[in-house]
Amino acid sequence: MIVGLAACSILAATVGARADAAQDCRTGIPDARVGGCSRLLAEARTARQRAIALDGRCWAHIDRTAFAEAVRDCDAAIRADDRYPYAFHNRGVAYAGLQNPSAAIVDFNRALTMRPNFFNTFLNRAKAYVALGNTQAAMRDYEEVLRLKPENEEARSALALLRGGALMPSPVNAANSLCGTPGCT
Repeated sequence: MIVGLAACSILAATVGARADAAQDCRTGIPDARVGGCSRLLAEARTARQRAIALDGRCWAHIDRTAFAEAVRDCDAAIRADDRYPYAFHNRGVAYAGLQNPSAAIVDFNRALTMRPNFFNTFLNRAKAYVALGNTQAAMRDYEEVLRLKPENEEARSALALLRGGALMPSPVNAANSLCGTPGCT
């Protein structure tokens, strides 16, 4: 009986998850999110809905460290709605994962023109600047993060290291994305 109840609970949870593609697209393990976002994409009626679904799938690919796939989905999200700032931000993170901080900065700049107070974009752009050796630009971005989020310990620590002249390890690789870990926001 307990086994039967457990199986029913699992089945109910699975059916419930399948019933809400938007929820599946936002939460859970990356592979499940890819599936949820794909279902959401099939249900999309507007360009913005397509962009949201594709961007969600892009972010799930970033979490999987599948950066080339992430770029493809973010490209498609941008084609669907080039006024959706999150697709530019996430494509920037994917470019960073592909060891291309220059391309990442271009996308972070574009995201910031649309959403100028997005502290995560400043944080990620600062890390890309560090990867390129542009400590002055990185320090400006870390300062902006602290203006927007004074409690942000990551920006505070990085800024202290840069001001002290200590070298920061390169944050751009598949195991350590610009935001610290793949899939962070």
